[in-house]
This record gives sequence, C-alpha cells and structure tokens, in this order.
Amino acid sequence: MKTIAPKELKKMIIYSCQRIERDKENINKINVFPVPDQDTGNNLAKTLGGIKQAIENKNYDTTETLANDVLEASLASAQGNAGVIYTGFLAGFLSQINKNEIDARILGAAFRKGAERARQSIQNPKEGTILDVITAAAKSVEEEAEKGNDIPSALKTAIKAASEALLKTREQMAILKKANVVDAGGLGFLIIMESYLEALKDKKVSSPIETKPSQNVKNIIQIISARFEVVALIKNPRINDIEMRKALSRFGNSLDIVQIKNKMKIHVHTDMPDDVIAAIKQKGQILDLRTQDMAKEIVGEPSIKKVSIGLITDPLANLTDKIIERYGIEIVQYIYDWPEENMLRGENIYQKMRDAASKGIANLPKTSQPSPKDFLDAFKKKLSQGYKEVLCINFSSKLSGGYNSACQARNLLPEEQKQKIHIFDSLNAAAGQALIVLKAVEFIQMQKNIKEILVELKKESDRVELYGMPQDPKWLEWGGRISHSQAQWLRRLQKIRISPLLGIKNGKIEKIGFSTGEKEMSEAIFKKILSGTKKLRKENKNIRVVITHCDNPQGAQKLKEMLRQENFEVSFINLTDSIIGVHVGPGALIAAWTEID
Repeated sequence: MKTIAPKELKKMIIYSCQRIERDKENINKINVFPVPDQDTGNNLAKTLGGIKQAIENKNYDTTETLANDVLEASLASAQGNAGVIYTGFLAGFLSQINKNEIDARILGAAFRKGAERARQSIQNPKEGTILDVITAAAKSVEEEAEKGNDIPSALKTAIKAASEALLKTREQMAILKKANVVDAGGLGFLIIMESYLEALKDKKVSSPIETKPSQNVKNIIQIISARFEVVALIKNPRINDIEMRKALSRFGNSLDIVQIKNKMKIHVHTDMPDDVIAAIKQKGQILDLRTQDMAKEIVGEPSIKKVSIGLITDPLANLTDKIIERYGIEIVQYIYDWPEENMLRGENIYQKMRDAASKGIANLPKTSQPSPKDFLDAFKKKLSQGYKEVLCINFSSKLSGGYNSACQARNLLPEEQKQKIHIFDSLNAAAGQALIVLKAVEFIQMQKNIKEILVELKKESDRVELYGMPQDPKWLEWGGRISHSQAQWLRRLQKIRISPLLGIKNGKIEKIGFSTGEKEMSEAIFKKILSGTKKLRKENKNIRVVITHCDNPQGAQKLKEMLRQENFEVSFINLTDSIIGVHVGPGALIAAWTEID
C-alpha cells in the first residue's frame, strides 16, 4: 500500500479509539508518573472517545475536513497529561496531511511534526516518557519512507522502534524502574501505533517485543505534589501558548498547553486552583473548565495490593487527605479547645490568631494529647478490619504525651490482641513525621514484615532532617514561650536579616542556627536544605521533601519551586496542623527532607 486516502486515515483514527478503550485498564495499571492515580488509560480513552463520536458517522472526501473535525473534538475532549500531549501530536501530525493522497513521505513528515508539537506542549519535557516513544516512532517512519518502503512496512518498523523506546523508559526514570513498569502514556501511544497498522491490514498486530510488565507491578509511594487538577479550554486567547505557559508555570506543575488556531487547551496540577482559573480568565474566553480535587478520588485501583498491616498516626503528621484515603490510614485526633474562636474572623486557625491579636484577646487555644481510649478505639477498629498487625506512628514522645497514651491503650487489650499492636515513636513532628509515615506506607505496600519495618523506621527517624522558621517572634511571646525581652532581641536581629532556624534533635525542638542575609524564610530554608543535602546530591542520591506552613502558602510554594528546580522530589505542601501551629504562630514555614533509597 503506497498511499492512503481520507477513508483509510479515518479508519486508522477510529481503530485507535477502539483499541485504547479496550486496553485502558492495562494502561491504568502501570500509571505511576507524573501522578500515581491509575487514570492515564481513562484519560486517553476519554480523549479519543470524543474524537470517535465526532467523526464515526461522517464520510470525508478531503483530509482537511477530517483533520478539522478531529482537532476540534480532540481539543474539547482532551483529559490528563497523556490526552493533552496526544492532542499536541495530532495538531502537528494533521497539519502536514494536506493532500487527499497520502504517501509514506508525507506520513513521515507528519509524524515528525507531531513529535515536535507533542514535545512543545509540555512545560518540562523529561526522558523516559511518552515523548521518547513518539519520537522513536516518528524517526523510524521518516527513515523508512526515505528508503522507499510502503506505509504498512514503515508502520511495522516504527512499532518495533516504539516498543524498544518504551522498554527503555523503565530504565530512564527511577520511579518507573522502582515500580517495574514502563511509562503508561508511552504504552498508550504504542497501542495507537499498533491500531494504525491494524486498520490498514484488517488484522490484529502484536508488539514485536514484550512491552507490558504490568503483572509484576511493585507498589511504591509517590505522593502527588499538587492537590488539584485544572483543565480548561479557552477561545481567542490574548497570548500565545508560550506566553501562557510562562504565566501559569508559577502556580504548579504538569503544565501542558496545546493551541490550535483560536483555541487553547490547558492542563495543570496546582495547589492554587482559584489563582489558576483567575489567570486563565484574564487571558481568554473560557469555553470549558474542570477542576478536580485529586485528594478525593475514589481509591481501590487493581494495582494496590491487599496488605496485612494497618496504619495509625495522628494529625500532627500533616498528611494530605489523598494519602489518608488512598492507604486507609486511621488518624487519632488531638484535643483542641478555643472558646473565643467563634468570635474571630478567618478561614483557618492562623488567620483567627491574627484577628485575636489585633483585638487584644490574650487566650490561646488549649491543646492536649488523645486519651488512651481514643487510641484503644483506633486499635480495635483496625483489628476488626482484618489486619494481622497494626502499626501506630506517633508524634515525638519528648514533645507530647500521645505516645504514652498509645502505650497505655495497648496494655488495655487482651494479650492476644496486644501482641498485634506496634507503637513507634517518630521522635519527629509535622513534615518530618510525615516522611516517616510515607516510608512506613512504602514498606507496607512492599509486603515487608513488621519486624523489618520497625528496624527500617528507626533508620529513617535518625536521618530525617526538619527545619522551621517563625515569621514573627510576637507569636512565641504571645503564647508565653519566650519573654518580651527575648522577643525584642529577635526583632532587632530580623531587622538586619538574621533569623533563628529551628529543628528537631533527639525528639526535641532546638535552635540549630541563624539564617543571615535572606529576605524571605523560603530562601533561608532552601539554602539550609541545599547545604544539608550537598554530599548526598554529589552521590546522585534522590531527596524527598515535605513542606508545611502556617497560613503562608506563597512562601511554601516558592520553596517548592526552588527545590524542584534543583531536582528534589517535593511530595506535597500542606497546612501545618493547628496543634503544632499554635506553638510557632501564623506565617511559620516548615520543611523536612530525607534520602530516598
């Protein structure tokens, strides 16, 4: 087959829609990058499903009308990173299909342009993704066309090249190697390539080499670094896609943008959806908008194994709702009481504390650890859910009585049940405690036994580093934690850009030094993390960071962006729990880091 007409091109596109719909669960199962939410197959299926619906009942005499309908439908239906990237590929690919008789050379040029547009649609292209598979396929089709081969032969060779590129993704990206999977989006594109050849040969095409190691997926922990997904379609944008990318890059990551004529599709993961939407509204007319709270997605994907160890912790670990729901973590609440709270304005405790200070209210919130009964109820709940063992990770015993309450609760159980309860003193707090819990989740998902986990958690506790900075010493003074003269001394130091850095050593909060010269807390903590991880980074070790803040989202976001530019893995940003926050005050910024094995 030397040439194809609009009829064959339509058939190729329809076949790709059908294959992705059929194989979407295989794609979902291996989806761990950029977000481990097992929906890449679903997103591709929705994207291609919109295309299929738009063209399946129409006859096309020209490639121009077919291309217009495909691109219009693709822009409207594109979902997720893979869906927007594939829409970018189609935009480049179809821009070169300008004749009704398409030969291998035209097809090769179309694949090359499609690969270029797909790469341009992404904010920060990385090796080991769908882009590598698209590029390998495009290069192969073009080379085969130069040799004078027909279209089916060119596609067959390109499928082999795409398969080899897909297998390499498992080695190119550490997260894929750790999970023993190839890139999910890359697998989706390979399936699309196979479907193109199937359409021309009218028979099933199999990959020439094994490309789908999805039966042996290793469970890993990769926490989303932004909570919300915003997907928008706008008309008549006032700026082009490059300028739009610059305007939105400060709000998050996984930023994909495709512009076709007078319409633009935008996809971004962010912790500030309202700011993103406001920025988009200023740049064009919104035709379609979807905001999804990824922390509230339904859990239960087939790649999550049933585990035998139930996990309990407290809110001082500052875990996101997504993590708690996904891994079934039980949270034992601390006690919090502030009668004056109802009189105060603000969306969170920190804004209310500022309001209280402005009104001269002297009373602070009263906090205390959970009672033994609270832990006892949590232990019984986990055991009733069928877990063979229960692991409880507590806030530092040197800062709170929560650990002792948990130990007392275990002693109230019958001997048989008591042996199943394991209580671990994190000797840490906030972001540091979160890192220890994440490590426990990872070990549990890897099916390690409880003795191994406890040994590994002790190592993790010893190496986690936490840094924090209060914004204003008046909050420490207001709570009676430092004297007025000490607060005055700290204010004088801050005026000359010298601020105290706090950390946790042996389970206690200690002053670990002063930052000098930095205008903002985010810069000071960033430099401290760079200094603390210098040796590990020279050894090419990966570093995971968790950030929490006391109503200082701008500072937290700035710290996150600086860290990401240095290739740190920022697992998440979250509001510091009020139990901790009342002791450091509004505006404080906290970050903890650890080495990733």
